[in-house]
Amino acid sequence: MFDGALGWILVAGLAAFLIASVTAPLATLAWWAGRPEDDRPWRVRPVHKRGEPPAPTRPGAPRFIVYLGGVNTLDGDSHTDRERRFLDALGETCGEAVLVRDLFPYAVTGEPLLHNPGVFRWMWRALRAAPEAARPLLLDHLVNARNFFQMLVSADRRYGPVFNTAVAEVILDALHGAGWEPGSGAAVTLIGYSGGAQMAAGAADYLDAQLDGPIDLIALGGVMASPDGLARLRRIDHIVGARDGLPRMAAAGCPGRWPSAVGSAWNEARRSGRLRRIVFDGVRHAGASGYLGEAGAPANWERTLDAVCEALRDAPGSREEKPGLNE
Repeated sequence: MFDGALGWILVAGLAAFLIASVTAPLATLAWWAGRPEDDRPWRVRPVHKRGEPPAPTRPGAPRFIVYLGGVNTLDGDSHTDRERRFLDALGETCGEAVLVRDLFPYAVTGEPLLHNPGVFRWMWRALRAAPEAARPLLLDHLVNARNFFQMLVSADRRYGPVFNTAVAEVILDALHGAGWEPGSGAAVTLIGYSGGAQMAAGAADYLDAQLDGPIDLIALGGVMASPDGLARLRRIDHIVGARDGLPRMAAAGCPGRWPSAVGSAWNEARRSGRLRRIVFDGVRHAGASGYLGEAGAPANWERTLDAVCEALRDAPGSREEKPGLNE
C-alpha cells in the first residue's frame, strides 16, 4: 500500500502532525500561563472604547507598513518569488514609509517553524531548503494545514484573545526593530494576505492599546472572521478576486460575517463606511492568476500594487483624497 519506508514515515508524520494541530490551543495557553500577571499587554494602557474616534495622524509622523503573509509560510523570510517581487516594488513606491516584511505571525513566540523545538523541526527545515518548485506537495500541504490551525485559534472566541495578544507582541517587536517609537503618533498599516488578514485583524485589538497612532488594514484575499480588532481599525480595504472562493467561504463559515449578525465588528465596520470591498475581475487566490500573479494586462500584481498604494495615499489625514476605490 505504501512505497517502502518513506511512505510509512510520511504516514507517521502526518498522524503526529494532526495530533499536534488538534492540540494547537495548548501552546497558546502555555505561553499565557508563563507570563507574569502585570506583563500582559492590554494592562499597559486602557484600550479605547468601541465607537471612540481613532487617534489622528500627527503632522510629520512616519508610517509603518507591516506585511503578514499567508498560511504557506515557514518564517518571515520564506516569501514566494511573487511576494518578494510585490514587496520589493512596494518598498520602492511607498515613499518615506517603513516596510516591515520579516515577521512570522503563526506562532505565539513569533519563532519560525525552522526554530521550532518540536518533532517536526527536521521536516520544516527540509522544506525550507528545497527549491520552491521542487518542494514535495505533501509537505507544502502540511505547512498550510499547520498554519491554518493557528489561524483558527486566532478566530476562536475562547483561545483567540490570548493568541492575538501574542501576535500583537510579535508585531510590536518588529515595529520597535524598524524604528517605531512610543509617542511618535506614527500610523501603522497592516497588510494581510489570505490568512494573514485574520492574524492582523485579531492583533489590532491589542495593538490599539500600545500604539498612539491610527491603525489601518489592507486585506489581500482576506480569509478572516469578525474579530473585535476590526472595531479598532480606522480603515479596512478588502481586496478580493472575483474568481477567489476562499474569502467567500470564510464569510459563509463565520457567523460574525453574516448579515443577521448586526452587532458584529464586521457589520459595524461596513455600516460605518470604514470597510471597503475592492473587486478584481478574473483574479484567483494564488498562482499566476492570483493577486500577486503575472496574468492580465496590466499584470495582477501591478493592479494589486496600485490599489495598495492608492489606499495608503487615500487614508484619512493624508493630503490626497481619492475615493474611487469603492466598488
